[in-house]
Formats: sequence, C-alpha cells, structure tokens
Amino acid sequence: MMSMDLEVEGILERLLDAMNRGGISEMAALVEAERRRVERVTVHVAVTGTSRAGKSAFINSAMGFQDGDEGGPSTAPSQGATKPAPYRRPGFPCCTFWELPSVEDASFSPGDYLRAVEVDRYTGFYILSSGRFTQQAAALADELRRLGKPFYFVRTKIDMDAHGYKDREFAKKALQVIAANRFACLDLDYAIARFFCVSCHESERFDFPACIRALQNSSPPLQRHALLLSLHHLADKMELKNSLKELIPVSAVYSCVIDPVAVEQLPYRANIGFLCEEIRLYRLLLGLDYPALSKRARLVGQPAFVLSDEIQTRMARELTEKAVAEELLRWTEKNVLVSPNNVKWIPLLESLPGGKLSGASTIRLLDAMLEQFMDDVYRIRRKVANVLRGD
Repeated sequence: MMSMDLEVEGILERLLDAMNRGGISEMAALVEAERRRVERVTVHVAVTGTSRAGKSAFINSAMGFQDGDEGGPSTAPSQGATKPAPYRRPGFPCCTFWELPSVEDASFSPGDYLRAVEVDRYTGFYILSSGRFTQQAAALADELRRLGKPFYFVRTKIDMDAHGYKDREFAKKALQVIAANRFACLDLDYAIARFFCVSCHESERFDFPACIRALQNSSPPLQRHALLLSLHHLADKMELKNSLKELIPVSAVYSCVIDPVAVEQLPYRANIGFLCEEIRLYRLLLGLDYPALSKRARLVGQPAFVLSDEIQTRMARELTEKAVAEELLRWTEKNVLVSPNNVKWIPLLESLPGGKLSGASTIRLLDAMLEQFMDDVYRIRRKVANVLRGD
C-alpha cells in the first residue's frame, strides 16, 4: 500500500506548532484549514485518442455516470470535442475528467497538441482506440513519456473481440502503428505494461478497474486519495479503507475543537454531527448505502434485501447522531489505546480540551467503523459469489 504518512506527518507538525504558538484557538483554525486543503485537492485526468473510440462513454463509466446524468458527457453521435471539455461528478468535485480533441490529423504534432491542451494540468492521460493504435497516438505517448506524464493505452469495445484479450500477442497486435519506427522509440514492452482492454459500458468487466487503479497508483499521495474517493465505485475497497484511515486523527482533532457540544454521559464535548457525517461518508464510499446495494443486487438478479441482510454493523444499517454518541461513549468507557500508527498523535491529543481521552476515543470510534464496515463488505462479496454459483 502506498502510504500518505509524509503528508499526515506534515499536518501533525503544523498543528503542534500552532498549539505551541497560540493554543487551542490557533490550532482549531489550522485543523479546519488543513481539512479544507485535503478536501480541495483536485485531480485532472485527460482522455484522448481516435474519434469514435468511446471517450465520452469511458468518462461516464469511470465517474459512475449513467448516460444523460447531470455533469456527464453525452454519448450521442457528434463531431467530437474541438477543445478540452471538463466533467466532474456532483458531490465529488475533487476529480475532473477532460475529454480532449481526437489525435488523428495528418499534420498532428504532439508538442503543439499538448501545449494547446495545457499538458501540465493533467495527472495522467488515457489514450483510447477501438482498433489499431495510430502513428499519432504513438507519437503522443512518446512525448508524454519524455515529459514524465503517466499515460495508458486503452483498447475500447473489447466486448466485440474479447477472446484471448489478455494474451501478449493480442496486445502487440493492438499496439501496432502505421510508423513502426516512431513506436520503436516508445519501447513496445513499456507500452504493453500500460495497455488495457475495456468495454466502456461495463466498468466491472475486463481491465476497466485495473486501468483506473494504474492511474491511482502512479499519483502523488493526496491526489491518489482524491481519486480513490471520487472513483470509489471502481476503487479497491481495502486501499480505500487504508487511505481513509490515514486521516482519522485529523478528523478526531476536528471533532474535539470545532463546534463541540456537551453529550450526555460523555466527560468531554464532541462534534457528534460531524462524526455522523464522517461515518456516513465511509458507508457511502465502501458501497454500503442503499443505492449501491440495490445496483449490485440488480446485477446478480436479486432484490436488495438479499445483500443488505448481510450487513451486521449497526451504523451501516441505521446511522443516527444518537447511535454515534452511544458508540463514542462505549469507546470512551473502554479507554483503549490508539493504534501504534497513531501513537505520534498523543502529544497533540493530550493538549485537547477533553485531554487524551477525547481524541483517542474518537480515533478508535472512526477506526472501528471502518473495520466493521469492511467486514460487511466482505460478507456481501461472499453472498454475491454464492448467488453467482447458484448456492
């Protein structure tokens, strides 16, 4: 797992410095600013290639849009983009997919093209083709490699020619270009390692999840986190959980110092509303909300309750502020230690208004919710596998 430790270490150091300089008030203002900074990290992803390769459909599937949804591109026949067109998913503004103009003009120059689309804006490039990759696609990839920009060849419409698509010879054939000498500069083995076969309308089949994870894994830590959250329906759930866990201490400190209120039986104040929304986000991202369960149930021809009955975590079923307060009280009464990964936060936790107990209990609450939700995810996976086997 690629860790975000360096990023979080920096946040911790800044919070400790603010506490030493100006006490709780200065530290509280900073923790609010740090959360906003993390939430506003934006990733820009470029989608280009040949015309009629399915760029709009690829963006829709990557972002979880249904055709015609607000914010998504239309897949109706058109002349194609003449300039970069941005698409972002409502509620998840930290990731923008850009549909770029096609790359097949005879006078195509990769340098001019990349300057025109503002190459430095993008974290990575998907280069799509529904058939043979052209000289222009190879030249673009060659220039991107020279610039140090991640790129991925995506062979679309693979559902029309799926037999043997994982075979290396298939990849070689699909990556053949008109001007072999231009492609030789790129290195065929290097290209094959970045070659994926997808159906733009079936994001759970073929290489679609793998090509999204390739971009995530090549991105800097906070951009990777933003991609995992924005494209959570395609993310590896364990990677997503681990990424969320990294920022739990920041959320715990936030709960203790930003608008905390008295809670019955708790010996300290806490922002229960905020904690409830954090746990609601965990549930959504891990696919335990009713719309996600319903969609998955339909894919295996079952009513939603067949999957929702596998959920055992109380707050995955019924999430209320009262339930969150009761769970926080339970962890407070246990007075358990924070995990070894979070021991470095203890000096800051000890300076909180409720002392170490408040921050440590909140960390344990959020940590437990993620672990319990993952157990529910695994139970649902087993149920889906059993249904598909006919058990």
